[in-house]
Amino acid sequence: MMEFAVPEPEVSALSEPEGEGNKSSSNLDFADAFARLNFGTTTTRASDSSGQEHERHLPDAAVRSIANYLVQGEPPGHALIHLLAFCGVCRQWRSVGREVNPGVCIGFDVLENTFCAQSSIQRFRRRTTAQKEDVFCAAAKLLIGYTEVCFSGEAVSDRLVEAVAQRVGAKLVKVKLHNTKQVTDVALCALVRSAPLLECFAAEDLDRVAGKFLVPLMEDCTSLATAHVANIPSLNWALCKQSSANWGRKCLTKLVVRTVGLDESFGGIIAKLGHLTDIELDGPAVNIKAGALHCPSLSRVSYLVGRKSDLDEALAALMSIKELKQLELIVRNFVLTADELRVIGMLPVADLRLDSYVYKQQPTLSRSSYSHVDNEGVKALVDGICTRWCSHNNADMCPMKLSLCGATALTHDAVSALLRLPVLTELDIGGCCRITAMDKMRLVAKVKAGREMLESGRRPQVRMNSRFPGLLL
Repeated sequence: MMEFAVPEPEVSALSEPEGEGNKSSSNLDFADAFARLNFGTTTTRASDSSGQEHERHLPDAAVRSIANYLVQGEPPGHALIHLLAFCGVCRQWRSVGREVNPGVCIGFDVLENTFCAQSSIQRFRRRTTAQKEDVFCAAAKLLIGYTEVCFSGEAVSDRLVEAVAQRVGAKLVKVKLHNTKQVTDVALCALVRSAPLLECFAAEDLDRVAGKFLVPLMEDCTSLATAHVANIPSLNWALCKQSSANWGRKCLTKLVVRTVGLDESFGGIIAKLGHLTDIELDGPAVNIKAGALHCPSLSRVSYLVGRKSDLDEALAALMSIKELKQLELIVRNFVLTADELRVIGMLPVADLRLDSYVYKQQPTLSRSSYSHVDNEGVKALVDGICTRWCSHNNADMCPMKLSLCGATALTHDAVSALLRLPVLTELDIGGCCRITAMDKMRLVAKVKAGREMLESGRRPQVRMNSRFPGLLL
């Protein structure tokens, strides 16, 4: 990727129109940048029929192609830096480059976790938080046309979010905020109210947000299909619950709400979202029951369960979801029993993830005391899956995907149980440190055989054995 140098002089000039007498001194910093594109110099001198000299510029189409090349395949934060440098070359490049294609995501990102060798990125990272905020605000006033935006880092302020809302809010379809500690409800309300076409909204790790933005998000954004709100413990759903009584038909199909202070009354909001197909949540299991009752198209559920009592209630609700195809249970601070895993195996799902919360937080921990599944539990899980397939005469037998990440106590006995599955097309055993290399090779062969069987069109058959459900080809 071509490297551009971020202009060191006053960045506010980027957002101001450039007149005849306002020549930015930073343009000299980009003379070599344009030459490295192998197009020659930025402008050339030529004489017309009267003998007067005038400038010849590249065609706008060529300049636009260069701008598209700069941001192609780049992360959103890098794309912003490249476009700012691009717009500093000359007036023509600024007028063309400021119009961003709708498919490009612009990222107002401080790039704290970016390790990039490009000099422009490194120079930007060395700026102070205040300087980064000035750069972001200048970019927000300059760039137009983009429909996707993401904010990340301490340099993101209410001033920036409101500037983006005023500049491009009417065209935004996707917004993401992550770790923006300075943003408040005031800016978020302005953003969602200015974006009637919004289809996807995600907010994580916001410290100064109380939840007032939820009402305009759900009421004004009629095209909203995905809502992701996580890691905001101070979030208050009271206003949203009150307004839900007046909601009309919602297009929301995916809802993610984790670590946001859910209680048993959240089911009232779920009851208004009848088109949900995908939900991720934690807290009381009664909310899953609300999804089972009011969301007939629900096909994927991801539940972070922290208490055994919640698990029992959740399993009863999951059994009543007719369209359930994917289930993820993230277990926190307890071990799944054989009876619970046998019930889980009876659920009619093709994609089952039983992962440990400890593994999600720190995958390198390998102590067996952190395991949420043991060998006997895996045997019961396999028995439940095979029993389900037998009871339905193999009618619902389908490609099986299974994940047991973080089950550090599993050994050879668990592997032997997994090999009894009639078909297995995908298996994730990340963190299962006690499984030997030889057993891992056996599991790889099992998955490969399952995929080959699927590709060939053959179907396995199951029969019950006096000792255990087995495999009969």
